[in-house]
Amino acid sequence: MQQLGRRELLGGFAASRVLGANDRIRIGVIGVHGRGRAHVAGFARRHDVDVAYICDVDDSVLEPARSIVAKLGKKEPQVQRDFRRLLEDKSIDAVSIAAPVHWYGLAVIWACQAGKDVYVEKPISHNIIEGRRMVEAARKYQRVVQVGTQRRSAQFLQEASAYVRSGKLGKIGMVRTWMTSVRPDIGHKPDEPAPAGVDYDMWLGPAPQRPFNRNRFHYTWHWNWDFGAGELGNNGVHALDMVRALLGLKFPNSVSSSGGIYHLKDDRQTPDTQIVTWEYPELTLMWEQRQWTTFGLENAHSGVERCRSAAAPAQTGAYTPDKYTFGAILYGDHATLLVYDTDWEVYQNGERIESHTGNLGGDEHFANFISCMRSRKRPNADIEDGYYATSLCHLGNISHKVRRRLQVDPDSERIVGDEEAARLLGRTYRKPFVLPDRI
Repeated sequence: MQQLGRRELLGGFAASRVLGANDRIRIGVIGVHGRGRAHVAGFARRHDVDVAYICDVDDSVLEPARSIVAKLGKKEPQVQRDFRRLLEDKSIDAVSIAAPVHWYGLAVIWACQAGKDVYVEKPISHNIIEGRRMVEAARKYQRVVQVGTQRRSAQFLQEASAYVRSGKLGKIGMVRTWMTSVRPDIGHKPDEPAPAGVDYDMWLGPAPQRPFNRNRFHYTWHWNWDFGAGELGNNGVHALDMVRALLGLKFPNSVSSSGGIYHLKDDRQTPDTQIVTWEYPELTLMWEQRQWTTFGLENAHSGVERCRSAAAPAQTGAYTPDKYTFGAILYGDHATLLVYDTDWEVYQNGERIESHTGNLGGDEHFANFISCMRSRKRPNADIEDGYYATSLCHLGNISHKVRRRLQVDPDSERIVGDEEAARLLGRTYRKPFVLPDRI
């Protein structure tokens, strides 16, 4: 099947309709194996949205997604394998993308060129150059592009951001982010023919030609460099984006990574243990991950500085971040802010002085996207916000791959003095699925 040409895509852009307050929005969901089903449900629940298409290269995942719409009493969506057919349909106002990461760059750019607004999962791109092209496409074609870092629409994070802006934490000199989990060992699987009902060539798209392997397919593609960005890109982007929402950080001056595959001796390429440090002029940002254990050590010291011993009575309000499997801590010289999952707390002199709970903001995030489609305002998690958070992940992974500290020019958004590392800012694309040199 031929790639959509620039003329056809621009024709779609020119024909994109202006949405009135009472117009129903027609959306196509691309990629419905896992997270995409949440997209289907989230949009189909809305009274002002029709899920008009569901699209996936694997026939076996289409019916479960289609049944979600049917159970909500909505009109049955059309089914497609090739999402480019959605882009040709001028009645489609937006696409929602939850395909593997290696497809996000081209999918978003082509959708913008076709005049569609876009909701895209995180991390937004396979590499940094690709991410910048996506931002350029959104701006040039005046598209609303929302990134699936849904906490940006959650009230708890907006409250925490206001607290940071108040200056009550004082000068913040260090930020720590982390995630711990017990990921299953995926074992070792042989290459084999693609299953019936799978358009594997379309699944590969811009990625290098590789034989089909179940350990490089549904979900486990996250742990292969050709298709994913490891746990740092998978979940680290959420923690780093929370920090960005609080502090507005962009590119650092340097980055270094340590770790490796220490416990999960399977087919994965990405580290199961990783610590990344990004250095800014007056702040150090850190990420820590372990895919083989959770904390669960509320009464043990872990190397994390604490205002008070974890063995202190619970009523003192002493904070013990080891009990949380995901979060971020902002260390100020007046107080410390702990953000974890859907809550935030503030500690001063060992005592908890603020405590707030909330939710992930998923429905609010979908609602914000739809609202911005009508108003043409920037969404809460604009593509540029997703670009900076994702770029932090890519820089950390590049440092991991070359096994050394990297110097970064934050103005040009480039690695300096290291040609090997700089080449990893982009990738080679498999024809005809090629990233444009310019938008």
